[in-house]
Amino acid sequence: MREHSVDVLILAECEINDVTLLETLNENQSPKYGIALSYIPNPRIKIFTTLPRESFRPLGDEGNAAFRLLRPPIGEEIILVAVHLSSKLHQSDAEQAFNATRLGRSVREFELEIGHTKTLIVGDLNMNPFEHGLVAAETFHAVMTKEIALRNSRTVSGEEKMFFYNPMWGLFGDNTPGAPGTYYYGSGNQVNYFWNIFDQILIRPSLLPYFDEKNLHILSNVGVKSLLNRKGSPNASFASDHLPILFQLSI
Repeated sequence: MREHSVDVLILAECEINDVTLLETLNENQSPKYGIALSYIPNPRIKIFTTLPRESFRPLGDEGNAAFRLLRPPIGEEIILVAVHLSSKLHQSDAEQAFNATRLGRSVREFELEIGHTKTLIVGDLNMNPFEHGLVAAETFHAVMTKEIALRNSRTVSGEEKMFFYNPMWGLFGDNTPGAPGTYYYGSGNQVNYFWNIFDQILIRPSLLPYFDEKNLHILSNVGVKSLLNRKGSPNASFASDHLPILFQLSI
């Protein structure tokens, strides 16, 4: 984290004790990391930050999502939604899409409550960018280009549906810097993508002026330590079976 001067660190299914983790993060670190304010600790999602704790106002917590109003000391207020959706090991594609629909409605309700749409969703969605649970109008309506996202919305079945922009589409495959995905799974099934991008950021059009794709990366190493094993896939025994993503929002 020191290598990239990360202001907000979001972890999913981290089994490391908070005290131990903070001690490690804060070794020779200034400013120090603390735990972002929440109603109750969410065992699936942890948010650590070098910003003042009062910069995070809890909006609500669901089992798979943490909603926060982020107000940095200087800059724009945003709605931050940290997520860890259910794995394909436990849910079918259809079930994932139905649950994404419910979460998408919660996002819209908080936007209406707060009064703006400067919303950022980040985390382990356990779906690829092209799946129904990401692209359907009833779910996140997340599109692959800024040009489309900047139309803000479209009408589907007589109802206005707002877009999210999903820049992770552009990080698939060999013609991108870093790893070709964030999660690798090999099987004997007829259809096997091998590399998947389950870890993503979704950005409302109103936040696009503060975002530059050049600062979006899938990290395959931390300093001189590789996060990949000898076969070139995420080294679960060393760090995680998912690779982390790093991005900058200049708010």
